[in-house]
Amino acid sequence: MFWLEGREPALHRLAAAFDPERTDAALLLQRTVTAVGYEGRGRLFDRSVGKTATAAGSARGAPFLFAGIQLLHRRAFAGISERVFSSVRLFDHAEETGRLQVIVHDGEWYHIGTPQGLAATRERLASHRIER
Repeated sequence: MFWLEGREPALHRLAAAFDPERTDAALLLQRTVTAVGYEGRGRLFDRSVGKTATAAGSARGAPFLFAGIQLLHRRAFAGISERVFSSVRLFDHAEETGRLQVIVHDGEWYHIGTPQGLAATRERLASHRIER
């Protein structure tokens, strides 16, 4: 994956959302409908009630996907002894304890992990080229 910046740099926005006193994880999300080359189901983040759920039961999929960028406090790793584990475990725990922050990316986001995603990305980027 990679992204093009929106109105304000995504990492600056993510850092601003991260309050080390109240946040264990801050995630950058992308709207699934605008994610170039993404064919997944996404993940439902209901920020109004602070709950997330996978979109497996939804016919349309979820409105957001995790864009692969996060800031984590070292406190998020407390109690984890395994050397290999999914970071979703950290996100879920931060959410359950009310210590998850999310922001929605306002630029473009590209999934290039499949041949189809790479082709869609190339097509989209070609449309951005400026003739000289």
